[in-house]
Amino acid sequence: MSVSAEAVLTRSVIATNAGNLLFGQSVHRMLSVPGTEIVPNNYNTGREGIDEKLIRRINSEFDHFVIPLANAFRPSFQANLQRLTRVISGLDIPVTVVGVGSQHELSDATRQNDPIADDVKAFMKAVLDRSASVGVRGELTAEYLAGLGFDERHVDVIGCPSIFLRGRNPAVSVKPTSLDSDSRIAMSVSPYVKQMAAVVERHTNRYPNLIYIPQNDTDLLTMLWGENPATIPDKRRPIHIDHPLYTADRMRFPLDPRTWIDFLQDFEFSFGTRIHGTISSILAGTPAMLLAHDSRTQELADYHAIPYKRIYDVSATTDAADLLAECDYSRFNARLPETFDRFTAFLEKNDLAHIYQPGNESTEFDDKLAAADLPPMVHPVLAPGAPGRREVMSRLRWLRQGKAIDAKRTKFAFKYDLPHTPKSPPPSAIEKKISSLEKELKEARSQLAAQAKILDRQATALKRLDVSLFVRGRRWANRMGRKVTNRAARSR
Repeated sequence: MSVSAEAVLTRSVIATNAGNLLFGQSVHRMLSVPGTEIVPNNYNTGREGIDEKLIRRINSEFDHFVIPLANAFRPSFQANLQRLTRVISGLDIPVTVVGVGSQHELSDATRQNDPIADDVKAFMKAVLDRSASVGVRGELTAEYLAGLGFDERHVDVIGCPSIFLRGRNPAVSVKPTSLDSDSRIAMSVSPYVKQMAAVVERHTNRYPNLIYIPQNDTDLLTMLWGENPATIPDKRRPIHIDHPLYTADRMRFPLDPRTWIDFLQDFEFSFGTRIHGTISSILAGTPAMLLAHDSRTQELADYHAIPYKRIYDVSATTDAADLLAECDYSRFNARLPETFDRFTAFLEKNDLAHIYQPGNESTEFDDKLAAADLPPMVHPVLAPGAPGRREVMSRLRWLRQGKAIDAKRTKFAFKYDLPHTPKSPPPSAIEKKISSLEKELKEARSQLAAQAKILDRQATALKRLDVSLFVRGRRWANRMGRKVTNRAARSR
């Protein structure tokens, strides 16, 4: 079933960032071995509203709790991390964390007065009590955790699982030799990175076929409903409805990894500050240059050998053609098999079967995805022509449902629903249930036998009554005559 763009925004399906879809789907696909049912929990364990009932359900109905994460070790994720720690602490089943990372400014070398250190420690301890190790994004996160007391015995550097969405084979093999004004270029931007304002302005004007692919839910809000943010610190940033990229229909928002990757296959080059914008291009076979602006993006680029340029080396004159010239994927392609093997070894270390193991090969996930009706890339609601009309009609259909219905789709709402096949009970429980059912069956048979006797007696009585009054009277008279005759005989 296709989920509309309006529902994606209102229900927070992407949890504020479309990049989450990539690594989540990659883990889901890799663990989809025959006989295993993967159930996404829709970020419930990080939302407000978790209670002991949810924890008991996870314990009783599931065999393993797998948590793909991104830059979770950051102050803005602190409350979510605390709630997630609470859930993990109540579990008796194995727990595996895949791809967690820390986030710090590149210039923050000391990281003093860390406001989340205690919460990170509590999280790590809870996980390690139920796991062989924790999988982290890169060396910077490993270094950060070592400073908190968790060394290589507790941590495996595995990168981001999104890079392995298509297995271990090199993804980028061809790149154009040059770019011109007609070149199709994709751009990703973190709106809060100030240095990108001048870069966006230059490329908007210089490359008319450039398409901007935003990822934040705030961007989706602007594209769907034409709502501007409360403040616009720099109008050169593509975050408002008057920006040329918005008015000229040169923005597309992804709602699913498959449509995102397929869309990027038609581009010659991609660049920007988004790590998953870069990875989606790589998965499409399109060369991409990451503009690293913090530790989370740089450590992944270092680990996977993704070409990158530090944001402090980017200026208003930086051009896509120059970035392409520096874009060399030979190291990435050479390193991918090694990082892939390291990732699958981590899964096996934590007793997680995957589709790349002999005997576990499966295309079921890919087959279902190929048959799925997926939502298309979103255009701005004010796009000219047919795309704009489709967007307006989609909004009108959504509004037609009414405000009362919309209010029930509360953003970040906690939901108990975890649709899945119930976990099979142990043999002892099955035998106990069979014994109980046999006892109930025996009692039921006894009751039926007793009831049958009663019914037989009632049937006999009814049969006697089912005789005409004349016949019954004659029988009575005959009996009375015999009695009189007998009495007369005795009197003689």
